Amino acid sequence: MKILIAEDNVRLQKSVGMLLKCWGFDFDTASNGREAVEQAVANEGAYDLCLMDIDMPIMDGCEAAQTIRREVRYFPIMALSGNAYIEEKFAAAGMDDYLPKPFEADRLLGKIRELTVKAFDLFFDNFEFRIKKEMPMDPKQAEELRGLAKQGLCKMRLRGAGAHDVTVTVHKNIPNSIAYDFIQEEAELTTFIDRDKDSPAECYLFKSNCLVPAVLLDGEQYEEKCKKEDEKMQKRKELLTAKKET
Repeated sequence: MKILIAEDNVRLQKSVGMLLKCWGFDFDTASNGREAVEQAVANEGAYDLCLMDIDMPIMDGCEAAQTIRREVRYFPIMALSGNAYIEEKFAAAGMDDYLPKPFEADRLLGKIRELTVKAFDLFFDNFEFRIKKEMPMDPKQAEELRGLAKQGLCKMRLRGAGAHDVTVTVHKNIPNSIAYDFIQEEAELTTFIDRDKDSPAECYLFKSNCLVPAVLLDGEQYEEKCKKEDEKMQKRKELLTAKKET
């Protein structure tokens, strides 16, 4: 993960940078709004998030955010400020959230995790399988993904050959579970529950061709199968954690 820190206070810039480094995040810095815009344009597609101070010289954070929204494709921007008034202005400037100064490290990390939720793309090509995380396309999709994340869910797109591409809503650990089945277990078939509220279904995924036949579930079946899948995901998470520790 790579984050752009736009902050004119050198001391705070360094302290936030130290936190990001401790958490394993890469980052760039900008000392005013104009530099933030220049960094965003020059490195389009590189940033998962911008931490945007508001009261900066040359160009303030609100103007910088508005310019970034016009100049580059979407990525999350979180306003940082000690001024209470900004909470009413950040959304109008195109920012996704607001964190008042001073803030605790845990609060910052929680916001970063909340704002940087991504969709999963699973690629299938001649028995080759790989997973890639994709940035939201726009604020609307970002809001959808964050809402799903709060429910322990994620959006997953299965990309095979043309018409076989499908998008499903699944338990947050399903992408890793599929990877485990296909790579570690060398399985040719895995199953998961599509938790789309309008058409919940049990899906059968074949590694060889990305075909996803599905059986629609009624309310009672859905609840029962989701419970079993939740238990499976917890056991698999514990298994993978144990393997990492050994």
